[in-house]
Amino acid sequence: MNNPFKHLPPAALRTDHRHRGMRRARRIGTGLLTPLAALVLAAGCSTGATGTATGTTGSSTGATGSSTGTTASGAAWTTITAQVATASTGASAAEILAANADTSAATAAVTADDDAGTYDAASATTIALSGDSASVAGDGAAGVSVDGGTVTISAAGTYVLSGELTDGEMIVNADDAQVRLVLDGASITNADGPAIDIQDAGSAVVVLAEGSENTLTDGQTYADTSADAPTAALFSSDTVVITGTGGLTVTGNHNDAISSKNGLVIQGAPTLTVNAVDDGMRGKDYLVISGGTITVTADGDGLKSTEDDDETMGFIALGAADITITSGDDGVSATTDVTVEGTTLTVTAGGGQANATPEADFGGAPGQQGGVAAGSGTDVAAEDTTDDEDESGVDEAAKPKGINAGVSYTQEEGTVTLDAADEGLQAAFINISGGALTITAGDDGINATNGDYVIEGYENVDSESDDGSVLTISGGQVQVSFAYSDGIDSNGSAYVTGGQVVVSGQAGSMDGAVDVNGESQLIGVTGSPSVSAGDTITVTGADGASWEMTSVFTSQYLTVLGLTEGEEYTVATTSGGSATGTAAALTTGMGGPGGGMGGRGGQPPSDGGVSGQGQGGQAPSGEADGGLGGDPGQAPADRTQSTES
Repeated sequence: MNNPFKHLPPAALRTDHRHRGMRRARRIGTGLLTPLAALVLAAGCSTGATGTATGTTGSSTGATGSSTGTTASGAAWTTITAQVATASTGASAAEILAANADTSAATAAVTADDDAGTYDAASATTIALSGDSASVAGDGAAGVSVDGGTVTISAAGTYVLSGELTDGEMIVNADDAQVRLVLDGASITNADGPAIDIQDAGSAVVVLAEGSENTLTDGQTYADTSADAPTAALFSSDTVVITGTGGLTVTGNHNDAISSKNGLVIQGAPTLTVNAVDDGMRGKDYLVISGGTITVTADGDGLKSTEDDDETMGFIALGAADITITSGDDGVSATTDVTVEGTTLTVTAGGGQANATPEADFGGAPGQQGGVAAGSGTDVAAEDTTDDEDESGVDEAAKPKGINAGVSYTQEEGTVTLDAADEGLQAAFINISGGALTITAGDDGINATNGDYVIEGYENVDSESDDGSVLTISGGQVQVSFAYSDGIDSNGSAYVTGGQVVVSGQAGSMDGAVDVNGESQLIGVTGSPSVSAGDTITVTGADGASWEMTSVFTSQYLTVLGLTEGEEYTVATTSGGSATGTAAALTTGMGGPGGGMGGRGGQPPSDGGVSGQGQGGQAPSGEADGGLGGDPGQAPADRTQSTES
């Protein structure tokens, strides 16, 4: 079956996933960047590269450049090249995936019957599990050996597993063979190892038979403690595909629940319930989920891809699946890219925003409820921070993020809901062009940052300078609530050119609705009215066109982005009344021009209102003339006069 995520680039840009350490040269075409989102990326020497990368210009039309290879196979890369940076800015999911490793070989052996959860019983080899042993029947029986509770498959074929194995394991050790495991009412428990261990296969497909319920459970400790020992209840040393329409519950008591040292693909329409003491589902080279209903509960990360010596790998591609994740650490964690195409994804990471760790000396973001995490009832002043640094000074405390992508996050459609104790969404390059994205975060809601990497051309920047990362929102409905730090924070540039974007709190101060180190296009209104969780927020333009969203946060003020500069808008909430203002470029960080709250009913701000420095005025009380927009301390955009001190 064709891989639904196969987006092959031209032959010159294809990268064989077996060739480690190769740099990816992404195609850069017209439309990757909006005209106002031009970004020039300086050329420089990439860490670990054999030569100097060619310069590229991140303009709206883009430029094509090629990157050099790396010096050593297997060496972790540390620099995002200028070519990758440019091509990742404003990119589509198809463009991101086309530049990554081709995954079509993984699904080449999967048939339409596999995806439907059906099989030809007459030609299949049956393995009947019973207690601590098993019996084998069928033409392929010679390819199966049974030693007590250990069942080993050593030849190609279709093998149908049913019954219960109370203490044993299923091993696949069939070099270059095409092996299909059909779970049809199978339950496997192994007290001291994995339930299924795919050690070697040319291709491995696990089919969940139609109407079946299956379980896999491993032990807390494994008898094999070698460096190459399996680490999950369903473990594969080769790429594995899980498909079908049946149900599978996997419990990882030792480490992960499902893990592949190469690629992991979930397709068809399976129902997976995954529980793990560490990570839920891990595909080291890549994790592709194009279908199914998946519920993950993990003490570590929910979904994870970790390959770090090849820039074309370490990605997670999510398609038309329904995924619910409850994780102790990151909900979705990828070394490189995360793409979302039609996914319904719900993540609660680290207990969500209500479990956020207060920052020292944080007095509350402007327009937030005095530094109280929305709905948590926790006052920042009432708590102390915890020192979790080890002797080397490295912070070992988990900082659970909803989605954490090392290079890029791209969403074109789907419904993504993130509730995280730390950042909601973090990546160096964030591209949102459609769908719905709702974030409640303990720290930054959306954080565009280079993270653990250096972006070529920005090697020597400090924490308050442009680090080369880029946030682009051009469509979709985006709502962001943050407890501490910023709603939308870019350590590089930020361009909100469209969509329906609402952020809790107001703009114009450090720790506010928006904070951008580099260039920005943030046209909107900020200030009154107040809003409560569950309120309907309605934004209406002067032409009468309007849109609505249901608020997930409670805040004294709010900020609306993605508007047309110079046009008048009325923002109304169910409980807070309404206010009218003219859209303008909003202030990011402390001072400077742009939006601040004009004060209740146009009254002067409470700090005396020095232009470019004044914080918002009094908390709005719901009057219809609440005064949106305008420079801090200046007359609000609704022309109600204020007074400077």
